[in-house]
Amino acid sequence: MTIRLRERLYRAFFAAAASATILAVVAIWIPGLDGLERVRATAFPSLDAVGFYSALAASGICAVYAAVVSGLIVFRSGRTVSVEIFFFSLWSFCQVFELARIGSALLGMANANIGAYSLMTRFALFGRYSGSIGLFAGSLFSVGLKQERALPSMTFAFMAGLLFASIHPLNSVAPGADLLADRGIEPLARSFELAILALALIDYCLAWRSVKDKAYLLAAAGLTMCVVATTTLRAMATPWAVIAATPILVAGTWLYIKSMHDYYLWR
Repeated sequence: MTIRLRERLYRAFFAAAASATILAVVAIWIPGLDGLERVRATAFPSLDAVGFYSALAASGICAVYAAVVSGLIVFRSGRTVSVEIFFFSLWSFCQVFELARIGSALLGMANANIGAYSLMTRFALFGRYSGSIGLFAGSLFSVGLKQERALPSMTFAFMAGLLFASIHPLNSVAPGADLLADRGIEPLARSFELAILALALIDYCLAWRSVKDKAYLLAAAGLTMCVVATTTLRAMATPWAVIAATPILVAGTWLYIKSMHDYYLWR
């Protein structure tokens, strides 16, 4: 993958994330608070107001995060030779798929059936699986994978994400607490994501042991903070979770990108 192609992909990530976020804001703005209250009472009767709006806020934060990080990388690090930053950008972009939760709320306004909620849920799962696999793919370049393998690795991340999202069993007849359809084998899915993160951290530790540069350890710490924060935003529909996870996500992102950028700056 050439630097020019990476620049184009950075711009594509930013344009897609920013456009989706703006459309989501408009879609929520049009019905207003009254419309959201009606859909909460009818389509999500098991959720109280705190849980409903916390889930919407978490979804919006993930989307804004995807747009902002993609934009910052375009304008500040678009020509970096770091393949790790590219795959982190891919993971950041995949957070925009959390807008599927806002999509579920909009489906409730349209009195959609469970099939539509299932499709929206798979949309979110695609982003989660693709992002997780993308993080691991990026870590492989820190331990010697050639840059020429970046494009096949990105393609594999998206294809594997599509496969896992399409076969993930859904066992609900109505949306759950996170506004998406309840998923089967949820503990197994979480274990898979944790295993992927663990493999990525092992790669960064191996890279640190090889080159004796603490940048890789700092990058691993930042990556862990980002994954913990996004997992919290997905799983806990409470105001304190949203408030606590957001600064952790910002700090982890800064730590990861700065560490990788500084490392390659002197190479």
